[in-house]
Amino acid sequence: MKINFLKCLAGVVVYLLTSSFTAPNGNYSTVKVKAPFPMQPIKVFNYPKQDFPITNYGAIEGGIADNTKAIASAIEACNKAGGGRVVIPAGTWLTGPIHFKSNVDLHLDENAVLRFSDNPSDYLPAVQSSLEGMEFYNYSPLIYAFRCENIAITGKGTISPKMDTWKIWFPRQKYYMDAAGKLYTMMSTNVPVEERQFGNE
Repeated sequence: MKINFLKCLAGVVVYLLTSSFTAPNGNYSTVKVKAPFPMQPIKVFNYPKQDFPITNYGAIEGGIADNTKAIASAIEACNKAGGGRVVIPAGTWLTGPIHFKSNVDLHLDENAVLRFSDNPSDYLPAVQSSLEGMEFYNYSPLIYAFRCENIAITGKGTISPKMDTWKIWFPRQKYYMDAAGKLYTMMSTNVPVEERQFGNE
C-alpha cells in the first residue's frame, strides 16, 4: 500500500534529484521534472532518520486492545522531535481515528495491519471537515490531517477498517440527504462553521 507521490504526476518524468536545503521548518530536497508544460521543481521534505515504534508508547498487538492513544502519543513525540517515522510493526493493531501532525511518516511494516474500530462513537468528538467545499464538524475520518504539512503513509502493510459498520454508510440514505440539506441551508445563511455541528446529535 506504499504511496508514491511520483505516481501522481501522470505523464511527468522525474529526471533529476538536485540539492538539499534547510528551510525554517525543516530540511528539503528539490526534484526537477521534465513536463510538457512549465512546472516548478517539487519540494520534498527529508524526514529525519528517527523511528517512533508505537510499541514504545504502549501499543498492544492482537486486534483487541485499543491503540488509539498509543499511536497518538507516538505521532506527538515524532512531531515534537522534528519529524520522522511512526512505525506500525508486523501484527494486527486495533485503533480508532489517527490524527496526523506535521513532518510525520506513518510507516506500516510488512504484515502490519491497522484495523480501524467499527464503533462510530470512537470517532467523536466531531472534527472540522468539509463536504463539497462546505466546512462543518462531523465524525473524524479514520485518518485525519488538518493544517498539516509534510505527511506520508508508507510501507507494505495494510489499512483495514472493519467494514460491517462502514459499508452501510456508502449509499446515500435519507438521513444523509436530510443532513446534507441542513448543511446547505447553514451554508447559504452564513451560519458560522463552529455552529455547523453534525455527528454529535
